[in-house]
Amino acid sequence: MAQSPLKTSRETYAANFVKADYDRAVFTNNPYVDSLITSLTALSANVWAIQRRMMIVEVLLEKNGAVTRDMIEQYQPTREEAAEWRKQRDSFVAEINDPFKEIGDLPYAASIDVPDPSVKKAR
Repeated sequence: MAQSPLKTSRETYAANFVKADYDRAVFTNNPYVDSLITSLTALSANVWAIQRRMMIVEVLLEKNGAVTRDMIEQYQPTREEAAEWRKQRDSFVAEINDPFKEIGDLPYAASIDVPDPSVKKAR
């Protein structure tokens, strides 16, 4: 049992940190694809954070006509807003990730009829 530096009588428990090889792990058998997915995930998280912040700005503008940074930082959405924003977030996440559910198996342009015999068709 570890003693907390906080002024509380609440007991805290902790385990020693164990470094893992996550920075060297390959999940898709292709480190480039892993890096691309990692970058896409980070970009998506940042885009969603910006979208949510814009929703807060819009709500505050409607209610107050003006917005300060502090107002944005302190804003707590209503239950209805939070529920609607969760739906929007889930839709955004699905839009970003659903293409990974459909893995193609047909080489690009293999089904296109090429009438020119000098052009080789993909197989």
